[in-house]
Amino acid sequence: MGLSRTSSNDSVQSRDLVVIALLAIGYRLLCASVIADHPLFQFPIIDAGYHDGWAKRIVAGDILGHGPDDVFKPALYAYWLAGGYALFGQNIFCIQWVQYSMGILSCILAAILSARLLGRRAGFFSGVLSALYAPYIFFESQLLTPALSIALNLSAMLFLVGSRSRPANTRFLFGGILLGLSAGVRPDVLLPAGLVAVYLSVEGKKRALRGTAGRTVFLAAGIAAVLLPVTIRNYVLTTEIIPVSSNAGINLYSGNHLSADGISAIPVGLKWERLVSRVPQDILEKPGKASQWWIRRALGDMSENYNRALSRMVKKGLAFFNRREFRNNICFHFMQESAWPMRYPFLQFGIILPLSFCGLIGMAKKRDRQVRFAFNLCLLWIVGYLLVGVVFFVNSRFRIPVVPFLMIPAGWALKRLADDVSARDWRSVGYRMAWFLMAGLISWPMWFGKPQHDWVRDYVNLGNAYQFNRQTEDAENAYRNALEVTSDPDAHYLLAKSLFARKQVAQALHHIQAALARMPESPDILMLAAQISLVNHNQQKAGAFLRRLIELSQDSNLWPKRAQWATAHIMLANLEPSEAGSHWKQAWLVDPVTAAEASFLARKDMSRVLQTFQTESESKPWDWYAQANYGMALIETRQVHQALAPLARASELAPQKTGLRFQLARAHHMAGNAREAKAILVELLQVLPKGPMRNHVAALYARLFSN
Repeated sequence: MGLSRTSSNDSVQSRDLVVIALLAIGYRLLCASVIADHPLFQFPIIDAGYHDGWAKRIVAGDILGHGPDDVFKPALYAYWLAGGYALFGQNIFCIQWVQYSMGILSCILAAILSARLLGRRAGFFSGVLSALYAPYIFFESQLLTPALSIALNLSAMLFLVGSRSRPANTRFLFGGILLGLSAGVRPDVLLPAGLVAVYLSVEGKKRALRGTAGRTVFLAAGIAAVLLPVTIRNYVLTTEIIPVSSNAGINLYSGNHLSADGISAIPVGLKWERLVSRVPQDILEKPGKASQWWIRRALGDMSENYNRALSRMVKKGLAFFNRREFRNNICFHFMQESAWPMRYPFLQFGIILPLSFCGLIGMAKKRDRQVRFAFNLCLLWIVGYLLVGVVFFVNSRFRIPVVPFLMIPAGWALKRLADDVSARDWRSVGYRMAWFLMAGLISWPMWFGKPQHDWVRDYVNLGNAYQFNRQTEDAENAYRNALEVTSDPDAHYLLAKSLFARKQVAQALHHIQAALARMPESPDILMLAAQISLVNHNQQKAGAFLRRLIELSQDSNLWPKRAQWATAHIMLANLEPSEAGSHWKQAWLVDPVTAAEASFLARKDMSRVLQTFQTESESKPWDWYAQANYGMALIETRQVHQALAPLARASELAPQKTGLRFQLARAHHMAGNAREAKAILVELLQVLPKGPMRNHVAALYARLFSN
């Protein structure tokens, strides 16, 4: 194969790949059996929830996207996930196993790549390490990008490394296409990929390979072939040139503002809403300009205190090599508490990093050209991602694409250790163990404190997942667990919201007051405080909260929270009858849809309501809620025949919403379609469990078809 060893040594044998595949499959089966019912894996949250909702919209027909929000994150994973939903249905379990399959493939690819670089035995060890690496399964179990990006990166590198033995422009072209796809999933791959491409070009000239410049052009062409259509799509949606996504600016700010710790990603929940409220709406509507706005803010904060910015970068560099998995959406260490297969003795970063360190030290000492090539390749990939982490921030999801290129020297280290033990070279074994312990000390997790100190967000996420599954008591317990860690405004607010829904007004009042004390400018908290005050018959206090919410628009951008803004005006219209006309006028100006929903419930301005809902349904044909609103408004205005289409579309888009099928049956009956109405009601009676919804269906069936 053109390397400095025989073909029997630089390719993994079939039996090795079978062993690696079986280990990878067995470990994933074990993990899947333990986490199958865990709510954080079954109900997507934060980024996973974002991907889930986006993919569902694509499947429902919103293929291109509908505005600036759809260029904030890279789009290719959402399209890939939509393809999975189209093939297997919107089933999280099926998608998890698709991603597990990609993880198994990545273990095999890692073994093949390592064998081509360092020999069969090193490849086998790299594959085994990959197969039993716990963080891989952690991310493969979520609707997140690592499973796809790692498989694409390894495939691309196999093409590029293969070009050394069989120089061909097509290998660089296909490698570029794969890297372009990877960049469309996670654009931070472009820096390490660029460093590797430059090295291959220089290394090719040293080996007197002809056409090196041409192959570099083919590599760039492959990347451009993927990213150019993505850029065109983004331009169509925003009229701005955005090559992949627009979240680079806020990511830079998150890792470099004055109070940043360098290991925390973009905030979520109420803190995210507060962050967005700082951006003027005219900038927020232009994602490219918004990204530049955040970049200027980040650079301004960094220039304000250069020493602090430099120390933060050093901290990020140390965090990159720390064995702790810094949380992104879900903390890996939080999940270890309930998923024992993700704990030791199964492999963690704290084992892979010291092994890799030993391997890199040994490879650097070797004069063998092939070993030095592998060393340079792995080192450049690691340095590329290290630079990305130092510039932005470090967490486990952003670091994991570098792990396959740590597995390569780690596999070589194990191979060398096995050779030393076989030869009884205990001195060399001692040296390797010393390097291993030194790397272990550098990566000691306690340099950054215990991960339990950051679990407040995980308990909040767990509570939200329980709420999604209507497990209210479990959700409230999770929020209380979060408050035992620290007095978090999100936990107080969500617990107050849940208690208020269960008529536990006194407890809800206590927690909403605590939330207000910590975040008095939150529209969500102010709105809930007003609602609780009304139930307590304190209209004066409720009005004060609502007016304070409206006053926020003078100092911050309330447009992202326009539903609460408009609702505040509507509630004040009831509290201040003399100003009702003015408040309703403002509500319609701020958010016509919210005003239309309130007017529909009050059975007022129905012509305006109908027009608003029609416009919304036409602009969002993929949104079941918009279709349902329009259908219900048509029924209310006695246009039942026209209501059938939007209600049918709504029930098709959200089949789990059985209430939509019930309303469709009502519409069919009112339109004189007795057979269709009866068929829907019979179907609902067969599938609905005992409860209020089934009682409504049974009552309607008895009233309509009792004879």
